[in-house]
Amino acid sequence: MATNPLRDGFRDVLNDPALLLIEIAWRWSFGLIAFFVCAAAGLLLLGRVNTDSHRFQGLVALGPWQLAQVLAASAAAIRFTLLRVSVAGGLILSLCWIVLSAIGRHATLVRPALAPGATLRACFAISAARTGVTVASIIAWMAAGMFAGLVSVSGSDAAMPNLALITAILLPALILIVAVWVTANWYLSLAPLLPEETWMQSLVSAWNWSRLHRDQLFEISIAVTAIRVILLVVALMLSFAVSAVVTNLRVVAADLLAITLLYFLVGDFLYVVKLAAYAKLKQPEKVDSGALGKATDLSVPVSDSFFSR
Repeated sequence: MATNPLRDGFRDVLNDPALLLIEIAWRWSFGLIAFFVCAAAGLLLLGRVNTDSHRFQGLVALGPWQLAQVLAASAAAIRFTLLRVSVAGGLILSLCWIVLSAIGRHATLVRPALAPGATLRACFAISAARTGVTVASIIAWMAAGMFAGLVSVSGSDAAMPNLALITAILLPALILIVAVWVTANWYLSLAPLLPEETWMQSLVSAWNWSRLHRDQLFEISIAVTAIRVILLVVALMLSFAVSAVVTNLRVVAADLLAITLLYFLVGDFLYVVKLAAYAKLKQPEKVDSGALGKATDLSVPVSDSFFSR
């Protein structure tokens, strides 16, 4: 009998609330840490910049390009502080992400819906690899911006940089960097699901396993993404409605915060459901041998598309 991985994933998560609670615990813990780190960094940087009211009023009257030049000049004035704060904040967030994501993911992998999975050591290595990919993507984007700025200034006789040339360089670079980052993170997110001792073995197994179940993985990803897009549209509509109806700023802020947290909660639920659906593809499906006809290799898992139900 054919199975529906996505439906089974919903059922597994609903039957095992601890799976969702673990996912929420480590993700929201990192979110709180990231909020406080970014807030501390912002306060530290603002303390080094002249923030009198007259200057803010002058900035409002400037055009977009002039405002960008003023902000760039302000950033250049505190470039050493900005560099130190960025590096320190990035290191703190990277270490927290590696530890929390590795421990959190391994804790979910021991639950029945996802077990068996990679070892804790492999989870740490995979989390470090994902962090490395993100850092490399940020550095690549900064390098692309510097290159575009240099080319634009050197190739233009006017005082203003060539915005068309900058866009022509940065847009393809952004598409390429984002595509590489998304692809690498997707394969690295699959790797912990495979029960291997090392992260390289998990990554190789994820590559082979994803090729074997390419259609099912694609269908599950598309279905979950479509649901998340619909939920995002609903959340935005609710936010606009609250902003238009409620006049008290504190009540508006509280409502918007509640809507945002609820969206993240449902998003985490859908992500765990997706992982549980992926895990179902690891289990060979029991089929009637007479229905296989002339098939000779029964070791390959047989699974129909969940859309067939």
